[in-house]
Amino acid sequence: MVRMKAEEIIKKTKREEQRLIDELNHIYTDKIAKTATHIDDLELKHANIKSACTYMEALMHHGNSAQLLSTRANALPRIRQLLGVFIKPCVQNVDLFEANEKFNEIGMLGSLRSDGSTSTCTDENIPNQQVKGNSVDLLITTRDSSGKQVIPKQQVKAKVRKPCGALEELSVSDNEDGTYTVTLCRQVDGVYEVTVTIGTHPPQESPVIRGLVKTIGSKGNAEGQLQHPFGVAINKDKDIVIADTANNRLQVTDKDGKFKKSLVFTQFNHPFRPCDIVISSDNTYYSLDDSNNQVVVSDENGHLIRCFGQNELQDPQGIAVNPVDGNVYVTDYGGNCVRVYTKHGKYLESFGSKGKGQGEFDLPWGIAVESTGMVYVADCNNHRIQVFNADKKYLNSFDCKSGGRGKKKPRGISIDNNTHLYVTAHPRCLLKFESTGDFVCRIDCDKDGLKTPTGIALTDDVPCRVVVADSYNHRVKVFAQ
Repeated sequence: MVRMKAEEIIKKTKREEQRLIDELNHIYTDKIAKTATHIDDLELKHANIKSACTYMEALMHHGNSAQLLSTRANALPRIRQLLGVFIKPCVQNVDLFEANEKFNEIGMLGSLRSDGSTSTCTDENIPNQQVKGNSVDLLITTRDSSGKQVIPKQQVKAKVRKPCGALEELSVSDNEDGTYTVTLCRQVDGVYEVTVTIGTHPPQESPVIRGLVKTIGSKGNAEGQLQHPFGVAINKDKDIVIADTANNRLQVTDKDGKFKKSLVFTQFNHPFRPCDIVISSDNTYYSLDDSNNQVVVSDENGHLIRCFGQNELQDPQGIAVNPVDGNVYVTDYGGNCVRVYTKHGKYLESFGSKGKGQGEFDLPWGIAVESTGMVYVADCNNHRIQVFNADKKYLNSFDCKSGGRGKKKPRGISIDNNTHLYVTAHPRCLLKFESTGDFVCRIDCDKDGLKTPTGIALTDDVPCRVVVADSYNHRVKVFAQ
């Protein structure tokens, strides 16, 4: 009898041993994951600080007075922000094992104790985009410091900040199992930031909903259909002008994607094949025709004004207009350089050559020129964005990557009034950067299904919408941020 009782206790002891080991393994795995996240965060902060230092040093040595003054408003707050970066130590309290002095027949040897409280929660069922007018249920799960689901004593509350800035209380339904349901309805396009609190403690992260506002077009050659669109632009009427490349035409839709008209040019040696387009402040259209290696200048109705570039361009990819002097900048893949023309078509100069060094390119693709004349070039196969001053002198470059992860190949590039850069990149993503090169966020999500994003344009909404030519999906997609 004594032997049988001893064997039973030994079995229960071993089961308890395994339970505690499993619990320790769970805690270990969780802390390893949190540490990895913390390392990614530190690497991103380090990259941002390094990029900002490189940018400011280059600007001080090579920038002119106008550029220094124009960047002051954006640079000073950014410097103060970087100086005030708080590096939270990734030191977590050690869980303790408490042994029972006596244990009964159940065989509980002890338990793992943590000083955490039930004041954290996780947000689940969070979409990255939501169709306007539809509602979504956000599932809030309350957990203790070890990640276990618990039922808190504190009250759970939720608020939403709408795109207009208004703050509104949300209804929270208690599912009585440590989870809560918050229903959010999106009435207008834009970003909705939801904040959830347990008692007085907010969660580590609050969900932010960004929207894929609309998808324009489908594969085909009928009106409103597209085949491999590579470029987009916005005209003075807020219409979307699409370089419908494989259909050899420009197509114009209104801001909601409704077809308005096509522009076709048939007077050239080879079929007109627009691979990019930019529209100047006076609503002049500059289309990049890679079949005839030329820039085609027209008005909004398709009346041809002039063509230029045939003698210099070898394989043009991207085009931009300098808002300072109206000069036209074209990235030339064949020459691995950027070529500069007056708005009347006179060839001025080129800069860049084949290579991986400063000011050198390997497949220059998209190009953007900001209000002071600074030039940003998507250096595709070198996985970077290069920055030049108004005199076309190299300033700095930064890697095209999201959140400290692998480098990507930038393609299209555009810049807003706050000097944020928007970049389409391969593989399949839409990224946002500060002009200093600091990564801000990824705007799209995997569910948005970008396949080969190329050309990019920005609307004048606040915040701006991002219009992307999704070439191999034969569509144009519009994103709110």
